[in-house]
Amino acid sequence: MSAIGRDGNDQMYPISWAVVEGENNMSWEWFFLLLQRSLDLGEGEGIAIISDEHQAILNAVAAVLPKAEHRHCARHIFAHWHKTWKGDEMKLLFWKIAKAYNLADYNDALEELTQLNVDAATAFKGYKPEVFCRAFLDTTMKTDAITSNIAETFNGYIIQARTKHLIFMLEDIRNNLMQRLVVKRQQMEKSTSILCPRIQQKLEKEKAKASNCDVIPSTDTLFNVNYYLDQLVVDLEARTCSCRKWDMLGIPCCHAIACIFFQNKEAEEYVDKCYWRQEYLNAYSGSIPPIDGERYWPRIEYHLDPPPIKIGPGRPRRNRIKDPFENPKKPGHLSRTGIEMTCSVCQVKGHNKRRCPNRESAVVAEPAPKKPRGRPRKDGQPPHSRAPSVTAPSTISQTTDSRTNTPTSAVVSSRFTRSTNAQLHSTSCQPSQLGRGGRMILGGRGSRGGNTGRGRGNNGGRGKEKVPIGVGMYVASDGTAKTSGGRGRGRGRGKNQVATFVGTQSSQVSNAHQPTQ
Repeated sequence: MSAIGRDGNDQMYPISWAVVEGENNMSWEWFFLLLQRSLDLGEGEGIAIISDEHQAILNAVAAVLPKAEHRHCARHIFAHWHKTWKGDEMKLLFWKIAKAYNLADYNDALEELTQLNVDAATAFKGYKPEVFCRAFLDTTMKTDAITSNIAETFNGYIIQARTKHLIFMLEDIRNNLMQRLVVKRQQMEKSTSILCPRIQQKLEKEKAKASNCDVIPSTDTLFNVNYYLDQLVVDLEARTCSCRKWDMLGIPCCHAIACIFFQNKEAEEYVDKCYWRQEYLNAYSGSIPPIDGERYWPRIEYHLDPPPIKIGPGRPRRNRIKDPFENPKKPGHLSRTGIEMTCSVCQVKGHNKRRCPNRESAVVAEPAPKKPRGRPRKDGQPPHSRAPSVTAPSTISQTTDSRTNTPTSAVVSSRFTRSTNAQLHSTSCQPSQLGRGGRMILGGRGSRGGNTGRGRGNNGGRGKEKVPIGVGMYVASDGTAKTSGGRGRGRGRGKNQVATFVGTQSSQVSNAHQPTQ
C-alpha cells in the first residue's frame, strides 16, 4: 500500500508505504489510521483522495476521513465505460466532459454525447460524474487531478524492488527515495525563478492565450473579459474566474492574465504559494535517515513465528493487472483494438487509403518539405548542402580500336572543386568495375577498385606512363586507349580523391552521370 502526493512542481512525492497481508477492509483502515495520526489530518478537512473504485478503500476513507473529498479515478471509469461504447469519437467526448472546469462546458459536452448516442450518455451518468468530473470538484485543494496516475508512477518506480524479499524490497525503496529527496532539492536550488519549472511552463502557455482576450474594467479588481464568443467575470482580489480553472488549479487562466497585464502587474505574483520555489524547498528539506546493513544489526535470542498469511490458490502474481486493451507483447503500450482508422487520402474515418472510395476525386496534400541536414548555423541561414559542386564538365577523349574499328570513348577525368568553407563532397558517380562473377567493385576506404589504384595486365608492367582506366584498359603515354589481356585491379584510400570514370561503350559517354554498372 502507498500514499503518494504531488509536490510544488506537479511531480510524485511519496508520503508513506506499507506491506500488509491482503487488500481488505482491516488493512486499509489500519493504513489510513496511521496516515491520519502521522500527518494530523483530523477528519480529512482540506484534502482530496484519489483512488480506484476498490470497495475496501471506499469503506476505509468513509470511516477514517469522512470529511475528505474522495475522487474516483476517471481512467478506471473510462476503461469500464469504453468496453461498451467504443470509438475515437466516444473517447474524445468522455474526456471532454470529464475535463470541463465549469457546468456550462460540461452541459455542452454532455449534450453533444447525447445527440450522438443517448444510451452512452445515460451510462455515463450512471458512474456518478460528481466524483470524477472537474465541474463538480472542490476548488480549495488547488489541484485538477482526476486520475491516479501519480500512484501508478510510484508502482513503476519500485517495480524492480517488488520482486525481492520483503526486507530487501523495503531497503531498496528506502535507498531510492532517500536519494531522490536530495537530488530533487539540489536541482531546484539551481533554479532562479520564483515558480517551479513545470508551473512556469503552464503559466507561459496561458500567457500566449491572453492576447485573444478583450478586457473591460469595472473596478480596479473586477473585470469583464471577452474571449472569442464567451464573456467571463474575473475578480483579482478573490482570485476567481467564471471558467473555474484559476479557482481549482491555483494558476491564473488566460482571462485572469489578461486582467493582470491590464493592471501592469506580473502574473507570477498571482500564482498560489504552493507552487512557489521556496515552498518546494521546504517540502524537500527533510530527509530519510540512513540505516546500518544487516551485518551490524543487534542480535536478540528470541524466537519469532511468522504471521499467519493466507496463501491464495495458483502461482503468486508478479506483474500488475494489465489493461484489457494493453498489448501483451509490449508492456505499457495499448493495442489498436477499437481504434478507428483514418484514411490518409480523404481524411475520413472508417477505411484506409487502400480501400478509399474517393481516391480519384480527393486532393492529396503535398508532403511537408524535409528539414535540411546538418547542424543549424548561428546566423540563421540553412546548413550547407553536402552535394558535390561540379565546376567544369568532364573531359572526354575518344579513340578508335584498330582491331574492331569501333569507337572507344572514355572519360579521362572529372574536376571537382571544394567550397570555401572546406566542406567534404562526395562524387556523383563512381567507376563501374566488375570483379569475379560479375560483382561490383566500389571505391572508397576498405574496398578494392578505388579511385586511384594501380592496374596490372599481361602485356605491360607497372609504370607512370600507364594510367588504369577500367577492366583491362589503360591509357598509354601517347594518349591512346589500349586493352590488356589481364584483369585491372586496384586499391584506394581516402575521401578526397579525384574520381575517374571509365566507359567501354559509346553510350556511356553520352550520359556520364548515369553509368552502366
